[in-house]
Amino acid sequence: MTTPVQVGVATSRGPNRPLNADAHAHDSHRGTFAAAVVDGIGSTPEVADFARAAAVVAARMAARGTPVLGVVAAAAPYADPDDDRAEPGGAIVVASVRAGEHWRVAYAGDSAAYGLKDDGTLSRFTTPHTLGEELRQQGVPDTEAAAHDHKLRHHVGRVPLYGVEGFEATARLLVLASDGLKVPHDELRTLLLDHGDDPQRCAEHLLAAARARGSRDDVTVLVIPHPDRPATTQPMDERSDDEPRRPEGPTGPAEPAGGRESDAGVPEGAAEVVA
Repeated sequence: MTTPVQVGVATSRGPNRPLNADAHAHDSHRGTFAAAVVDGIGSTPEVADFARAAAVVAARMAARGTPVLGVVAAAAPYADPDDDRAEPGGAIVVASVRAGEHWRVAYAGDSAAYGLKDDGTLSRFTTPHTLGEELRQQGVPDTEAAAHDHKLRHHVGRVPLYGVEGFEATARLLVLASDGLKVPHDELRTLLLDHGDDPQRCAEHLLAAARARGSRDDVTVLVIPHPDRPATTQPMDERSDDEPRRPEGPTGPAEPAGGRESDAGVPEGAAEVVA
């Protein structure tokens, strides 16, 4: 009998935001576990509803198919192939796993997937689809590129136009997060090493670290042990600052496929979106 995957979840509305437009969901089907995080663009009830619906659809489809299909299914009701500014929209990251197998991950936008390996190394598996990241890859100094990190070049609404980036990865502990999780790499690694055996406590520490570092955005973080390396603590309720609490191997990770190339400006058919 397969041991249920214990997921640690912490989510929090940005201090200056009227509501939390992040959402998350997870699902299991015939031995496959899947989870999704969606970071809606904006802070309106419509955007929050979109994020919740997209997360549920993505997780359910990923558990029954693949994360790539999950992203595509989540995008279908909202995308407009004739208008890449279609709203509502948002960034998404989806992952699935089975015992004895690698993680599968797919994403669009700047939501992130991190993996802690057995040797204690931490990798960020996703490269943000932002103008800031494109500028870095072109050699622009980080101090200048950082000013454009909030400008999305890809998200759920653009999936029919630009596709989905998907890959496999190896990790004993996977973190899915919205871009509000602004924690230095070494600090993130230390928190995962110190608290990874208790996914819920670990997720709460990560959220607290983001706030301590001054993140003003909505933050959602999922900490998920691989089924082959289950958590050693009993599951607890997830933490949310905005609503009542409720229950809730082989080679290294494959490198994500290269992102879409473009110059520092906005190429035709790819407008910037400010998240």
